[in-house]
Amino acid sequence: MAVSWEIRGLVLIVTLVGDYGFDEPIKAVAEALADAQFRPGTSLLVDARLSHTRRSSEEFRARAKWVASLASKGLSSRCAIVTAPEPHQIGMARMVATHHELQGLEMSIFNDLEEALRWLSNENSLTSSAK
Repeated sequence: MAVSWEIRGLVLIVTLVGDYGFDEPIKAVAEALADAQFRPGTSLLVDARLSHTRRSSEEFRARAKWVASLASKGLSSRCAIVTAPEPHQIGMARMVATHHELQGLEMSIFNDLEEALRWLSNENSLTSSAK
């Protein structure tokens, strides 16, 4: 499967592998949002380290608008993307982050999955303790 998902606490991890269709991540997130484990305030982590698909700036813009629309379904505005340390993947991740920030989302780029999980989990624990 080119796109898979799992929920770890308050983090939804969407893993992109190889080549995949534009709608596959959308379908994966829709499945996760409908899952009994999903809780409001869950953050999105996209693991694109093994992705070979290249998207246009327009596709990244459309995806960012879609992610921003998920706030009404309980998804946090804080996101992370994990990439391979190759220059083209880092460049694409920066473009993704720019489009997300234009939609009012906070996105950070990582090369290490565990570091991204810690960053997102830290925000979730701060939010929980503030209540």
